[in-house]
Amino acid sequence: MASEKKERARAFRDILIQLTTSIMIPLTVAGMGWYYTRWQQNLTDLKTMIDLVSDQNQERRKYGVAMFEYLLKNDKVPVEFVAAQLDYANNASDPELLGAMERALVKASQVNKNVGPVFEEAVQRLPARLFVQVLNERQRACFRQIFDQLKDDDQAAITVPSIATVKWDGKVNELRALKNEDMARAESLAGLFGGLGFPLKVVNLTDVWKGAAKVRPNTFELWFGDTPLPPACGNQGAALPPAGRAGRAG
Repeated sequence: MASEKKERARAFRDILIQLTTSIMIPLTVAGMGWYYTRWQQNLTDLKTMIDLVSDQNQERRKYGVAMFEYLLKNDKVPVEFVAAQLDYANNASDPELLGAMERALVKASQVNKNVGPVFEEAVQRLPARLFVQVLNERQRACFRQIFDQLKDDDQAAITVPSIATVKWDGKVNELRALKNEDMARAESLAGLFGGLGFPLKVVNLTDVWKGAAKVRPNTFELWFGDTPLPPACGNQGAALPPAGRAGRAG
């Protein structure tokens, strides 16, 4: 009797194992197929987005940026692709492309909280944006001369979108960071210029200027003060009187 019960129990276990196997194998195959289809679709979407963003037609580039934003909102753009796209836009012939992609990232980050860290990491891989503000043309020429003295690798790590003529009453040359997390990079940049005989006072605008919150990370401002030009500029003497209009990073 006991032997009979054991046989029935063993038979029941065998049937249960066979049923589980017959159910799990199709489910596993279906799951793998679904995963592969999603993966393949993601690659197709990324390729389409890249093709549109790099198209020569401006309207198609706009569609590409819109698709970039959509994919970001749905966690479909890895940080490597974000960094590559920003790097492409940073060097593209279309001067508006980088700003459009940055705005797409900001909008996506408001919907998908995962985008913020990806955006910051990708931007940190780009050259630092340095907006230069001068009081006069002599200072403008001085900056260009100093920048030309940087090593090639150091120059490649810095982009200068503009050199604007401004009015302000500062007495020292300042390097301004706009994010707390960019202070280390600001100190490093100040060290590069200081090594060429152009000392800069590092200033953190994070809690001073409200507009700083809207500026993308890895953005800095260099403000020439009303002070004699450094020896690195050929000891050209005191600065000329200030003139012109103000400029600001955006």
